Amino acid sequence: MKSGGDFVHLSNNLAECKISLWGGNLMSYRPKTEKHDIFWLGSRNKFDNVQAIRGGIPVCWPRVAEEKLNNNLPRHGFARISLWNLRNVVVDEDKIEAELSLAPSACFNVNAAATLFIRITDKLEYRLETVNHSDAEFDFSEALHAYFNVSSVENITIKGLSGHRYKNSLDGNFYTLDNDLKIKGEVDSIFIGHENSVEIEDTMYNRVISVEKSGSNTTVVWNPNKDLAEMEKGQYKNFVCVEPSNQGKSYLRLKPHEKHTISMKVQVRKLT
Repeated sequence: MKSGGDFVHLSNNLAECKISLWGGNLMSYRPKTEKHDIFWLGSRNKFDNVQAIRGGIPVCWPRVAEEKLNNNLPRHGFARISLWNLRNVVVDEDKIEAELSLAPSACFNVNAAATLFIRITDKLEYRLETVNHSDAEFDFSEALHAYFNVSSVENITIKGLSGHRYKNSLDGNFYTLDNDLKIKGEVDSIFIGHENSVEIEDTMYNRVISVEKSGSNTTVVWNPNKDLAEMEKGQYKNFVCVEPSNQGKSYLRLKPHEKHTISMKVQVRKLT
């Protein structure tokens, strides 16, 4: 284990990862069998503990995008622009484990807490737990805003979404996906009632990233088809966001002192 400032580096014989306490962001995860990281990170991030980190797995909580729900809170919520507490770390030959917690600042008037559990063996197990500490119901939305590293969006096929209805956030209309998803231009789609696994096939990297999720009723796929402030020229081509989430009409309502967990398992295998 190496710790410097707000970053924690963890490594064993199986894998290595890097966690930012700012945003509770798992910025990097690479099995030792892989040449390329599983997650993408914008090369122009400032890491100033002011702006959200572009890349890794930003935690969108307890609000997603610009929904009316909790619209007194920042866009995508405040978890990704808050400093998390590192509660526990375990590293041995067979596993890496880390636990991070977030108690919201009083300024947000949210009487709930979030905890992240990260476990790495031959796969990544990642879960976000929300506990309502209030005596009233707590409504929230959430997303594990994962930026998956790919050789190019032109080289990938996303499987597991065919036949599902989705909302195209670019025009506000609803459609049904007829085939496996190919990224052609800007995409920002919310697949509704989707509880299945997704696979990202990358012919150039010769690998398949599988994303198995639970506690999630929507899946977002996003790529802006342009470089944003945190990216070097053309860097937008090297990621696709596939996000387990609960948002829109699939927001969550917790009873007093009730708990909810959203999770995903990420595994990698060779394509051929």
